[in-house]
Amino acid sequence: MNTAQTIAAIAGVELLRLIRSPTSFTLLLVVPALQLLLFGHAVRPTADQVKLAVAGPAASQDRILRLTGAAGLKVVAHHLPPGSAEAMVRSGRASVAVELPTGPFAPVRTVIDASEPGLTAKAESQIQAIYWQALAERNDVADYGPRLHIERLFNPGERSDWAFLPALTGTIMMISMLMLGTLSMARERELGTWEALIAMPVNRGELLAGKIAPLVVIGSAQGVIVLALSAGIFQLPLRGSIFALVALMPIFAAAHLVLGYALASRARTQLAALQGAVAFYLPAMLLSGFLYPFETLPPWAQALGRIFPLTHFVRASRDATLRGADAGTVLLHGSPIALFLGAALMLAFAQHRARLD
Repeated sequence: MNTAQTIAAIAGVELLRLIRSPTSFTLLLVVPALQLLLFGHAVRPTADQVKLAVAGPAASQDRILRLTGAAGLKVVAHHLPPGSAEAMVRSGRASVAVELPTGPFAPVRTVIDASEPGLTAKAESQIQAIYWQALAERNDVADYGPRLHIERLFNPGERSDWAFLPALTGTIMMISMLMLGTLSMARERELGTWEALIAMPVNRGELLAGKIAPLVVIGSAQGVIVLALSAGIFQLPLRGSIFALVALMPIFAAAHLVLGYALASRARTQLAALQGAVAFYLPAMLLSGFLYPFETLPPWAQALGRIFPLTHFVRASRDATLRGADAGTVLLHGSPIALFLGAALMLAFAQHRARLD
């Protein structure tokens, strides 16, 4: 039996095992569906979720209310007596309060609940713009001079779900493949079937290739499905070379599968293997640009973040969807992912040799 036939035989056995395991389908289908709905639909920190209260003279409030309505802020109370808007923020009934001045030289006070800056930061900048616009209109200088024209590239509507969804494709694949690789190896070792596979007349490369081949196909299909659902449900634009992004998915899936096998080879139990997987993917999510903009990280965190394949897949997916990049630009992000796959293979083979010794 040649190498290709050996790998195909091992892959067939692994595929049958996956089909008979309901846990695998839960991890591959149910969990990604929940993540897609949560990040794509539920998690939207936009300005229209910020509760605004306005207090002060009624004449000034009318202009403020008109401008805040145009900015999309959610006004929950207005025409309040002085001090009442601030009281609503302190009691938790509003996130932002605008206290208009009662005297000619008193400042306009804006009180913000800063316990959730991710929610109120955009609203704060909009309120500052509203103040200057109202001041210009009051002094009759709004129509003088050149106007400010802002053009937003790639995401003109500033949709927060479009920022999450390209990166979410890679995040779902990373977690699924890492968990499947870890649990598959750990479970076989605990059941004793891994020793039987090692006793077969196959080398380490054939055994590993046969084990991960069906999972790579499934993981790549999972990435394509998430990307298609993002485009169909949330209108995520597919402006660039999607085929190049799909070509990166098997390499990205294999990198995390092999790492999962290496972690499980090192661990003695499934619980220990899972702890190793979590210890890897949590920093990857935090330092890859998925949850926080990569450019805002300190230099040491950026250097560490470049180690994770997710960092480069996030860039590739955003280039292929929002930015409209060509195939060469998208595929260029695959080089660090391939290097990581090579390092993971060496680690897996080293752990395999250590277990045999």
